[in-house]
Amino acid sequence: MMKNIASKTRRGFSLIEMLIVIGIVGLLLAFAAPNLFSLIGANSLSGEGTVIRNQLTLAQQLAVSKSADVEVRFFNISDEASGRANQAFRAFQLFQYNQRGDMVSISNFFRIRPPVMIHEGLSPLLDANQANNASKSDKKFGFVSPREGECPAPVGVDGTPKMSDYVAFRFRPDGSTDLPNKSQGSGDKDTWYLTLVQGEGVENQGGTPDNYLCLQINPYNGQISEFRPQAQ
Repeated sequence: MMKNIASKTRRGFSLIEMLIVIGIVGLLLAFAAPNLFSLIGANSLSGEGTVIRNQLTLAQQLAVSKSADVEVRFFNISDEASGRANQAFRAFQLFQYNQRGDMVSISNFFRIRPPVMIHEGLSPLLDANQANNASKSDKKFGFVSPREGECPAPVGVDGTPKMSDYVAFRFRPDGSTDLPNKSQGSGDKDTWYLTLVQGEGVENQGGTPDNYLCLQINPYNGQISEFRPQAQ
């Protein structure tokens, strides 16, 4: 004999219950969002810092292996593709002399991805005036960086080459650099720094940013060290 199975009626969520659930989820997201954004920002800084550090290490290795100077150029450009018209150090590239004695690029043109950017005020490595403070002995032996220059770079929206300003220094065949022994205001320490920060306009706020990544280059042996702010 077939028995009829009575189906049980399932009650759905009421509008009030749905609103309560949505409210709780929204509250949890509100608490989690600041930490999430901080984590994303820290990862962006770490990622861009790693790219620059790896390329600086590669430049030193190429100078040693090929027994020829390798020049690292940091370009002061606008970012037309992202609608950023202000000039800033947003890209870098490696160069080396070829067999004909011409300085040619030996790497890709690396753009620093926004919102990460170089804080020029906290980057003496990009201050060409620092070379003016070198001693007569340093200048005699070619320690004349950072130096300014201009060359074509693919900075247009479609990669069109345009004459662009840059600041550069070189790694030498023995692994050292052509940076003077002391940078201005460094006291008894040899400090050649490149500082990355998160977000446009941070360099205009004054003081030290809450979040940054600092790369230090030892002028004697080319060693690259990385510094981050300590967690509070």
